[in-house]
Amino acid sequence: MYYVGIDIAKRSHVACVMREDNTLAIHPFTFTSTKAGFKKFVIHLQSLGCSLDDIIIGMEATGLLFENLYRYLKDLKYLVVLLNPYQTSKFREMDTMKRVKNDNIDSIMIAALIKSGRFSQGYVSEEQLHSLRVLYRHRASLEDQLKSIKRQVTTLLAVVFPELETIVSDCFSVTGLALLEKYPTAKHYDYASVDRILKTFRGIKGNNFSHKKAQMLLDLARESIYSGSAKDERALSIRSNIALIRLLSQQMQEIEAQMIKLFQEKQASSEEQASSEEQDEMAHLIDNLRTIPGVSDKTILALLAECGNLDRFHNAKALTGYLGLYPTLEQSGANTKHGRLAKRGARLAKKAIYMAAIASIRHNDELVQVYRNYRSKGRAPKECLVIVARKLLAIIYAIYIHNTPYDPARVFRAAR
Repeated sequence: MYYVGIDIAKRSHVACVMREDNTLAIHPFTFTSTKAGFKKFVIHLQSLGCSLDDIIIGMEATGLLFENLYRYLKDLKYLVVLLNPYQTSKFREMDTMKRVKNDNIDSIMIAALIKSGRFSQGYVSEEQLHSLRVLYRHRASLEDQLKSIKRQVTTLLAVVFPELETIVSDCFSVTGLALLEKYPTAKHYDYASVDRILKTFRGIKGNNFSHKKAQMLLDLARESIYSGSAKDERALSIRSNIALIRLLSQQMQEIEAQMIKLFQEKQASSEEQASSEEQDEMAHLIDNLRTIPGVSDKTILALLAECGNLDRFHNAKALTGYLGLYPTLEQSGANTKHGRLAKRGARLAKKAIYMAAIASIRHNDELVQVYRNYRSKGRAPKECLVIVARKLLAIIYAIYIHNTPYDPARVFRAAR
């Protein structure tokens, strides 16, 4: 048996081959991240003169850099194992007893870890779920940008019209953005009137900006503490950010629509196309997950995008561990200390299930009861929310496995 370790990088990779007796059959060598480089790597493997079943290849799941090589080797029917970089880092420290790191050593350590069998294999989702993950992560990136821009606008408003928040509770609503675009600072109300302010909201459905409210706004603007310094420049900055907010919001909506569309499409591969029965089963599964009070499409999208098919987990506890939805634990002798939530895990999915837990204690009678039971025992509010999140995750897992609608009577047995 031969064990191949590959250290992944952007432009080139380093690989080595280890025998059963821990000696190197092929010492570390470099090959480029190109088709020619991949062929060079395969030629080295073929020089071993063994069958594909006698070769196990290991590589770290480093961002997305591993993907092209991984799929190239899988297409050639090689057995490829993805490793969490955290595993290889700890294995290297344990083996060398020192913090020594370079590409050659990393490739050897990966091969040694594969040979030891003491690893947890990573996962690459199938094509439809992989597409969903790409879209979801891009949407999360846009959301981070949107939050950053909103913070900039909020900071500017604290100077150019700090009194605005007493009238407009949400400056980033449709009404708020329309108002800011026309009157970005308090000084821009100098030539405004109540009628002109109200005219701003014509055509906006559902707005409740009254004559009285417009008069209060006008009075506040004229008495504002803003000096008018850099009025036009700050107005340009606010209007520019408003344009970005609208653009990012539109792109996020388009991405969400595309993600939901993936649920409706047939799941296909290069070899065969999924049957209508499989498509109907997937649609039925999504509909069943939607029956959980407090769980939105965004929560379902996050879990499927970041975790793939949930039935690959042995139980709900394994899924909870994958998300990192557990507190850290330090135990020494008779002392036991529970810390914060683990930093490892699927960050975006963890965040989504936590936000769903917050929604659940407002809309889900059974999970409200779980929350209250633990609060009555003296648990902190955030700790109770984490408990609800774990319970909710167990419910989602049970519904996914059995493909049945939400049943309130089974909530307290969902973990089983």
